[in-house]
Amino acid sequence: MKISNQDTLETANKAKDNDILSNAMKYKGCYGAVEIIVKDRNGNVVHKYKDPNIVKVFAKEMLSHRLPSTQVWDPTGGSGSGAWVDTSLDLTEEFSARYILLGAAFDQSGAPIENDPRYYTLDTSSGTYLPIRLEPGAYYDGGLINGCPIAEPYRPLKRVESISFETTYQPAGIPLLQEDVRAMNNIVKFQTTIQLDEYNGIGTTDSDYFLLTEVALAGGKKFDSVDACECTPTELFLDGPGTPTGGTTEDIPLQCTASGSDTISIALSESAVDMVKVGDQIKIVGKSDARSEESISQVSPFYFVMSKAVGGRDITLDRTPVDSNNAPITGDIGIYRSSLRIFSHRILAVPVQKTRDFEIVVIWTLIMN
Repeated sequence: MKISNQDTLETANKAKDNDILSNAMKYKGCYGAVEIIVKDRNGNVVHKYKDPNIVKVFAKEMLSHRLPSTQVWDPTGGSGSGAWVDTSLDLTEEFSARYILLGAAFDQSGAPIENDPRYYTLDTSSGTYLPIRLEPGAYYDGGLINGCPIAEPYRPLKRVESISFETTYQPAGIPLLQEDVRAMNNIVKFQTTIQLDEYNGIGTTDSDYFLLTEVALAGGKKFDSVDACECTPTELFLDGPGTPTGGTTEDIPLQCTASGSDTISIALSESAVDMVKVGDQIKIVGKSDARSEESISQVSPFYFVMSKAVGGRDITLDRTPVDSNNAPITGDIGIYRSSLRIFSHRILAVPVQKTRDFEIVVIWTLIMN
């Protein structure tokens, strides 16, 4: 979509801002928008677009892990008079929004795809292509539809570079006249900037720059550098028993045994028994599979850890692992721990063509109602 009149664009964006705030008042919980600002080499804004976005079910896991304290009260702790003791829960900063992930319309050879059917469908009544409707649950193994392969510095993992807050008045009213009205910083903005030479596709020529079609706000373990791993975000955030420094060196899963029930056991040969904690997401694979391999056919290889004692080897999952024929999985398996938590996911109504002449600012706005 092209908008030739800047005044019309500004008017449309202001109207959309009003719609976003209006909808935030209607919905209980969390509402927001993703904003795309395109600037030329001189810093002039040449395009601005904002898409309203309901924060879907992805956010609930992250928010629930940020709410608890790292300690609980033990009435018999200390000298018997009570004390604060550590929980066995995984409450790390992996559950904080830290990354802005990007997907694009391209095929296996890296060639761009116009009106990619993975993202857009033809509306026969209007003759235009509209974004497909994302379901509220996890999407494509909890990742993006077609995430850009990560290879720094040209296709980097985009970290959140700026966080800011805005206020609303709760309950609504006039602060100078009503004593029960106060400012609350319940609007948070996460921002990153895609530089001029970033996201230049599989190759390095001008024609290889990506057409960005989706964006997601996500949490996960902290990476300073991931080099040229040529992996998807889903693969990057899978951990084996080692501690990879760049996300590419540890491709050996934690060795386990499946019993045909909802409990699997870590092998006696493994020392990293506490790599997995209560509340984690794990991926079940073959005993020798790399992150990107799935030698065991499953409807979904991802499972939720319901119970895991500190120092223990038994892991109770949310369901019995089964293959694609619904037969319980038994015998030797491998598991990877996933630290990727997508807070929200959006298909852009207006795809953004990246070139070497423009930088793109991406801003997620979340309104906690």
